[in-house]
Amino acid sequence: RGDAVQTIDMNQDNYFEEALKMRNLLEEFKRYYGIRKPSILGVREHIFTGSVSSLAWFMSAQEMSFVTLGQRVLANPLKIRMHYGHPDVFDRFWFLTRGGISKASRVINISEDIFAGFNCTLRGGNVTHHEYIQVGKGRDVGLNQISMFEAKVASGNGEQ
Repeated sequence: RGDAVQTIDMNQDNYFEEALKMRNLLEEFKRYYGIRKPSILGVREHIFTGSVSSLAWFMSAQEMSFVTLGQRVLANPLKIRMHYGHPDVFDRFWFLTRGGISKASRVINISEDIFAGFNCTLRGGNVTHHEYIQVGKGRDVGLNQISMFEAKVASGNGEQ
């Protein structure tokens, strides 16, 4: 129905205050960043399970360093984004005409959502990152879940 699609994972939570800012975020699709309008609007994440334990705090700090710092540098000045389940807002028509957001494969199943960022970069898309809106994110904070998550990330990096 609309012109934009926001991807939300099962472990993410949208706050009511942030939903009020969505109208401002959607207006960013109309602005030119350089010579093109954006294809992906990157949104920051707030990890709310970091205060459960010291292990959860370490996992939260590790993820914040990747998400916050890494995605900021990729978006400005490089104007790319490797979408790993972040709560990004996509230009629906731009992605519909260029193959979609996610690619299903029998071989590559672990990091299936990185192809939105790959597609956007390879097909001349433009990416921005916005700090004024955030989405909450919860993580499993048990030692077994953390080690399985790290193994999944390592396997996904090996596939790429």
